[in-house]
Amino acid sequence: MAAVTRLAQLRDDGDLTAEHVQLVASGLDITARTVWRWLAAGTDKPAERQARPSYTLTDTDREAYAFYRGNVSAVHRARAAVLDGDGTTAGAPVPAFLATGWAGARTVDRRTLARAFNTEMTPAERAAWKVGEAGRRSKSVYLRRPDEIRGRVWEMDHKQLPILVRRPKGKPVCPWITTIVDDGTRALLGWSLAIYPHTGTVLTAMRMALVHEPDVSPFGAVPNRVRIDRGLEFAAGPIRDVLAALSVVSHRLPAFQPHRKGKVERVNLTIEQTLISHLPGFTGGPRDAAGRLYGPIDDSPAALRIAEHTGTGPMRIEDFVKRLALWVRWYNTERPHRMLDNRTPLMAWEEDEAPLTRVSADKLRHLLLASTERIIGKDGIRFQGHNYVAPEIQGRGGQVVEIRYMPHDDRQIEVYLTGKHLCTATPTGQLTPEQTEAFRQQQRDETERLGRERRRASRRARRELTPMTGDSPAATESRLVSEKTGRNASRQALDAALRARSSTSLLGITPLTTTDKKES
Repeated sequence: MAAVTRLAQLRDDGDLTAEHVQLVASGLDITARTVWRWLAAGTDKPAERQARPSYTLTDTDREAYAFYRGNVSAVHRARAAVLDGDGTTAGAPVPAFLATGWAGARTVDRRTLARAFNTEMTPAERAAWKVGEAGRRSKSVYLRRPDEIRGRVWEMDHKQLPILVRRPKGKPVCPWITTIVDDGTRALLGWSLAIYPHTGTVLTAMRMALVHEPDVSPFGAVPNRVRIDRGLEFAAGPIRDVLAALSVVSHRLPAFQPHRKGKVERVNLTIEQTLISHLPGFTGGPRDAAGRLYGPIDDSPAALRIAEHTGTGPMRIEDFVKRLALWVRWYNTERPHRMLDNRTPLMAWEEDEAPLTRVSADKLRHLLLASTERIIGKDGIRFQGHNYVAPEIQGRGGQVVEIRYMPHDDRQIEVYLTGKHLCTATPTGQLTPEQTEAFRQQQRDETERLGRERRRASRRARRELTPMTGDSPAATESRLVSEKTGRNASRQALDAALRARSSTSLLGITPLTTTDKKES
């Protein structure tokens, strides 16, 4: 070694000092004592350490490692038991396939066996047998995609947040968030929160990411491609139709491969680490010996039942939504990102001069609404606790219509009949005086129109049915009576005969005429 040779020369010339030794030790990242020992050995290279005994793993050793879940000590005990002829370890017999594979093998100590496992097996392989798939992924190396330019590629995902929130009715729950992240700038373009994920939450997040509203957010553009997982909400018909209508390619990733959309997964983890972990009700926080969360929130079933009836406990979901909105603004505009050269997502978005494809909010309105079916009732269209009315639904009680709505926005719904837009309905409690008067005027106009139609139909029926009265039962009876009483009978006699005939014919009795009496 050149360092030892140089020190030996200094020593022979009488110029060697402790400072020289310390300088060499710091350069080689060893202790000064080791350098002095090398000089004392009288050689130009350090004394070689005694070679450690080596061992090469066999297929049986690897199978035993998997069988004993990565426990090297258990593998060594089982191996020693087989070689000693006992065949039993920790009170249980060694499996036959291991006993057969180890037959005639040489003896090795535990440290040598552990060193062989650490040398010949990768950390991912060892973690897979100890922890499982999560351990293997934590040790794996992945390819990193080149960053796209702004607004070209989205990554979308669902995640159940580890925090308890109190909803208006029912016990506290952990809500779900839908997030959309821009691949090039890591900007959180759109998000929505719901008790359970559904198509409406996805459409809400998509509308936020698509619509450009300068007063609210500088983002908003139509992408070329979207990466989604195998969630059923992303594969729903309305989502597929929206993406197809905008010529956006939907790339559904293989199942159980979250690294394929790592940017949105990283944002979801950041939400948990920087926001949720600091709020009451965080279910991933530390717990005491009884399993209760530290802090003001207890997530035990008994405590949640009490909170449901008393209105205490976790924060309300409306308050959590406000905090989440503030966090999103902070993340996009103030938090520097390491992968963006310590720029914020907003700075990266504005510095990218790539052209964007944008569609006006008016054209996207009806496209980005969730849909369901409802029956028009006497109070209008009942939906999410409100009765929606419009002049156009007047007279359509009992009819099935399709409604489209924006989740978390109960100000109005769009009503469709047989695929065509019928009207925009508003809750009865939110009608303006003008809307109320328009509804009542439509009601009066509809009443008058139907009255005119009924009167017209009655006149038409009278004109059509009057010629048929000659064949009526009354006319037939009058002819029969007139034949019995003679052709020259007076009108009064005919009326009297008809009254007598009608009063008894209902019982099947026919009174005798004068002629009949004479004959009898």
